Amino acid sequence: MADERIVHSLRGKTIAITEARRAAELASLITKLGGVPRSAPAVREIPRRDQRPALDALEGICRQEVSVIVFLTGVGTRAFFGLAAEAGKREALLKALGGMFVAARGPKPIAVLREAGVRIDLVPKEPTSEGLLSELADRELRGKMVAVQLYGEENPFLVEGLRARGATVLEIPLYEWALPEDQEPLVRLIHELIAGRIDFVAFTSSPQIKHLFVVADRLRLRDELISALRRKVTVAVVGPVSEAALAEYGIVPRVQPEKGTMGALVHAIAEHLTTEEEHHARS
Repeated sequence: MADERIVHSLRGKTIAITEARRAAELASLITKLGGVPRSAPAVREIPRRDQRPALDALEGICRQEVSVIVFLTGVGTRAFFGLAAEAGKREALLKALGGMFVAARGPKPIAVLREAGVRIDLVPKEPTSEGLLSELADRELRGKMVAVQLYGEENPFLVEGLRARGATVLEIPLYEWALPEDQEPLVRLIHELIAGRIDFVAFTSSPQIKHLFVVADRLRLRDELISALRRKVTVAVVGPVSEAALAEYGIVPRVQPEKGTMGALVHAIAEHLTTEEEHHARS
């Protein structure tokens, strides 16, 4: 598979990305594959205003009511330890984690957990919600309480998947996604999309889509943006939640990777270009 990916190229196409936290990493991959990245971050992470749900979850964990905990992001993992410290419960949290089955989705929560000296029992080969559910398949969850550290939005795929296995899910919301303070890159991107100067736009979460349209509404360019994303620009997306967010505007993504990772999305765009080129060559 690795060798297959190397042969695909982005062929000098301009790829717009609205991811914020991993924008530099994605831009580097796009450049490596022969594309031109156009970065316009659409989200920023801010602490959740209502910390009560997270504090209630912390209390339940410290009372050892939770059997399994899943950490999804480094930012959220660090925020949870910070919340515990502020509440005077960091040591109680660490003790409770020592008696639980601890899963971490990817390298960033792993780094925070290791820094805190927490044992990690499961790291999925594929750092996605699908990967987590797949590798938890052999673990008996019926009647168990499973805590899930959320990112800036709900994760219905993971939560409902755990509930379908008989688990009671305790969600830990720690931060929210807001519009970036500097929205000028988004404004420029909207104008470039409408003008047809972007070849692909890649969305990695539904709030990116929502925020792009919030800015477009403010500019009174909503209809023009919808038309551009339907006809002028090839839309690439990660995951069913983002796909559903686009569907609200009548937009169908033409590129979706099998794996729900950001890197897989860029590779899928390159593979899409290869397929299109081969199709034109046969026509």
